[in-house]
Amino acid sequence: MTPANNFIEIDGLTKNYRETGRPVTIFDNLSLSVKRGELLVLLGRSGSGKSTLLNLLGGIDRPDSGRIVIDGIELTSLSEHRRTLFRRHHIGFVFQSYQLIPTLTVMDNLLLPLELIQPTGKAGRNKAAELLNNLDLSDRLDTYPDRLSGGEQQRVAIARALIHDPLLVLADEPTGNLDLQTGQQVMSLLDKLVRQSGKTLILATHSREVMGIADRILTIRDHSLIETDD
Repeated sequence: MTPANNFIEIDGLTKNYRETGRPVTIFDNLSLSVKRGELLVLLGRSGSGKSTLLNLLGGIDRPDSGRIVIDGIELTSLSEHRRTLFRRHHIGFVFQSYQLIPTLTVMDNLLLPLELIQPTGKAGRNKAAELLNNLDLSDRLDTYPDRLSGGEQQRVAIARALIHDPLLVLADEPTGNLDLQTGQQVMSLLDKLVRQSGKTLILATHSREVMGIADRILTIRDHSLIETDD
């Protein structure tokens, strides 16, 4: 179990990759505690391991050693199937490239995470419509992604990440494909929705413009996490 006030515990995490036949260390004995409802920003240059850490927290990837415990569940001890179920029920992802399904309407993109858990029918459509209304997208329910602007696509992606009421939201460079003004608007909406619902958000970025929303800022450096004030 995680300590009483901690929602996430990372202990002794090590992750290596092989590149051109040589081992490359991404994390070496990494440890981190995250409180429930915290909003963490991960900074780091390209290739520093920001996406790798999100993939480890999401159960997409596994460490070479160490433990990840989320809400009392030791993710690193679960089978691949159980990690998939945990991710499907409890984790929401927001990606830089939106990753909306182009052949589905906005409404159907939102309903997909719900349907993967349990068919919800009218209740699911009502929940999706309410969430889209909160994101000023109520007139886009039947629109396909290629008819949306970048900012609208990312707002839909945020709605999709939140629709199944996850414990944890992981955002990987969510403003990377947006201009500064649109990116700030999207981050403001993400911050508002996540805090309103009391969720925990870990956001990876190389952009310092998003730091104002953070409870804590962590920089990945030399295979470790360093907490900074700016």
